[in-house]
Amino acid sequence: MIRTLEQHLQEAIYLDNRGFKEDARKHYDQLKVNLHRLNTDGLQRVSQFYDKYQEAETVFHAAKLGIEMGGDAKVLVPLYIESWENLDREFEDLEWILKKLNFDHLTREYLLVARHLFVQGKVEKAYIIALEIGEKVERSFRRNPSEYALYVDSVLHLVELEHLFGNQTQARFHVRKLIFLESERLVRVQDITYWASLLDELPGLVKREDWNKLSEEVTGDVALVAHFYNELTQRVLTKATVEQLETARFIDKALEKKRKSYLTLLAKMSGRKDWFKGIYTDRDQVPDDLLTTLLYADYLKAEQPEELTGFWKREFPKHADKAEAINAYWNMSKRTLDERVETNLDDCSITFFGGGQKIGGTSILISVKGHHVLLDAGMHLNEDVYHPDYSLLDEKGLTLDELDALLITHAHMDHTGAIPYVHKQRSDLPIYATNPTVELMKLLLTDAVRINGGADPEMYTEVDVQNTLLSIRPVEFHQSFQVPSGDASWKVTYYPSGHILGAGSIHLEIEGVSILFTGDYSIDEQKTVQGLRLPSDIKVDILITESTYGFLPTNASIERSRQEELFIESVKRTMDKSGSMLIPAFAVGRAQEIILILKDAFKKEKYLPFNLFLDGRVTNVCRIYERYSEQNRYINPSAFSKEDEESLFFGGGVQSAQDIYSNRRDSHFTFDDFMDDYIMPGNNCIVASSGMLTENSASARYAERLIGEAQNTISFTGYMDEESPGHHILQKANSEELENIRMNGQEKEIRAKIESFRLSAHASREQILQLILDVRPKRVFLMHGEHEKRFASTQTIVTGEKIYPSLIELLTPLQDEIEVTPAFNGNEYFLN
Repeated sequence: MIRTLEQHLQEAIYLDNRGFKEDARKHYDQLKVNLHRLNTDGLQRVSQFYDKYQEAETVFHAAKLGIEMGGDAKVLVPLYIESWENLDREFEDLEWILKKLNFDHLTREYLLVARHLFVQGKVEKAYIIALEIGEKVERSFRRNPSEYALYVDSVLHLVELEHLFGNQTQARFHVRKLIFLESERLVRVQDITYWASLLDELPGLVKREDWNKLSEEVTGDVALVAHFYNELTQRVLTKATVEQLETARFIDKALEKKRKSYLTLLAKMSGRKDWFKGIYTDRDQVPDDLLTTLLYADYLKAEQPEELTGFWKREFPKHADKAEAINAYWNMSKRTLDERVETNLDDCSITFFGGGQKIGGTSILISVKGHHVLLDAGMHLNEDVYHPDYSLLDEKGLTLDELDALLITHAHMDHTGAIPYVHKQRSDLPIYATNPTVELMKLLLTDAVRINGGADPEMYTEVDVQNTLLSIRPVEFHQSFQVPSGDASWKVTYYPSGHILGAGSIHLEIEGVSILFTGDYSIDEQKTVQGLRLPSDIKVDILITESTYGFLPTNASIERSRQEELFIESVKRTMDKSGSMLIPAFAVGRAQEIILILKDAFKKEKYLPFNLFLDGRVTNVCRIYERYSEQNRYINPSAFSKEDEESLFFGGGVQSAQDIYSNRRDSHFTFDDFMDDYIMPGNNCIVASSGMLTENSASARYAERLIGEAQNTISFTGYMDEESPGHHILQKANSEELENIRMNGQEKEIRAKIESFRLSAHASREQILQLILDVRPKRVFLMHGEHEKRFASTQTIVTGEKIYPSLIELLTPLQDEIEVTPAFNGNEYFLN
């Protein structure tokens, strides 16, 4: 009897279900040699059957065909990956599945792929996938707590990756999300305890009321470490536990290294004079370990005190989330509080007209004993009145005529957008800024007038802008100058703040009072500008610092180079799909960084392996940056050291989109033609302003066309106001609901990949904290941040502040020595 393939399949299923495996196999063998003729159901059945017999070759080919034909990926993907692993096939076969499938609804399978990428050494790919999964699973877990098992799996995967990259603050943040889970959600207790051991988070775990019950699930070496910590926290450390720890040899290498740090701690606690024996070896083996760092710092303090400061400055950012590290860093400074000269702060105040508890409208009045200067005059974002509310001047009995100067930190509109308004009120007010800031202001302020188009009659005109710019007095970094004020004068010094071209932090001194306003700043070096560097002996009584990333968890704490690698990996993934990536970017600073990141990533190739188009104000700003690079001033020298490149930003595959299309009436080649002929075929990157996809901006026009195609990506790289179109798109994309979005006036379905990176020009939470501890002010004002927002934990027994402490919480242990004030708009703060 000759059977069809369908008959063979039905017979195979029938016999297999009844336990006649060998008889079923005869029919499956007929199917095995005819895989290309089977439908997806047949391929799935073949894969599952031969998987039981560990015939990986058949499983692999059947599963691959099934995936290609659109079969059930939830069944086929695990079979494909398991057989791929057993066959030890080429890595390209694993990457194939990433290109083939849309993993939006295959979270567990996506996590499985990420794990294998990690094992194969493709850690950047694994990391970017892990971040995507982590965000998605956390949102899902908030809505549906029954999905806790997948949540724990994804968070543990992130912990492992963050630890591997030496990003300890993020690793501990993720561990704390798990060790404080409600007991009914707490699975994989052994693994959680293991990572809590390595990351010095065991005290939180063993102090849980239900620890005795949970500890029953912990075995082996991990159990001994947990028992040791449990006794340690209860101050009942027994001789038996110590002897066990001393004689044990842990199988896990990382845990064995940790055991040695415990032995060093015990030796120190017992008062042994040679407690630090082997400390150099311990330090070399686990350079990112908190306990080892604290012990090594104690050794330096006792034996090599001259090395202590430099050591802590390097190591502190890794551990800035821990009270032990904060106290040690504070105490190691030679400039003790007792050595400070007491400063009379009577009749001194700071008034925040804008830029306090949120980003936008930055403008701060400094008043010292009858002398007054204004710092910045920015534009509010998405508010009815664009300029700061200066009515508080009247309440103080002051007018603009009594101000000594207006000092500008940098060109971004949230710091400069109201300067023409102030200038119109008082045209003879001295205004100071660096030359690059003035040039960038010209572009941005003129653009603001054009965009307004007369809609707001209170808005300044282009003539007002010109008059304002002509009145600005140029300053140079590190060169102090005097601003007259009655019978005294302000001593003003600008220091490069590392934010954008020309950006500066401002140090003020008058009547024995010194104030540092950081403006927006970056500690990390960027491609275009170097990071903030202040004199080591700078005297600061009052510090006003931005706190953009000081309150909510972001990947801003991930080191800059790692963030760039993740971004490039995303670009490659989009190009692999023959898509186009839109990168909405601030025209000043962010756009130039992105261009150089892309060019640097592919510097070994003569041309970029994709087209890189610039649009909006980006092109003109690049030309200003280029001019300063040619003058060898302000720009980071490493950005223009490539002798084989004729241009810093252009050439090598980078071109201005406006040089190709025209918006002029009756033009023969319009923007729509450009999109159809150049962009929609794929293999393009577009860097265009605005960074928030403001309506009718260049970036919004691209997004309108690209957002509806699955092969494309819209990649945000910086801060977005909550009212901006860009923020709305991110929120909709993250909601996982099939909602449309209104984009540039058009109703659009979100099918493109929407993602966000923090290629930030701002300091991280840890870096802000370190700056505060370095300058040791009497009082700190936090501004340009969202002081009242906190991380909201999910299904935990403690609050979010315990899991992710904000800048304010981290500074709480020092509250007797540093007064920390989160600034709010419309408030005057007296300094005495």
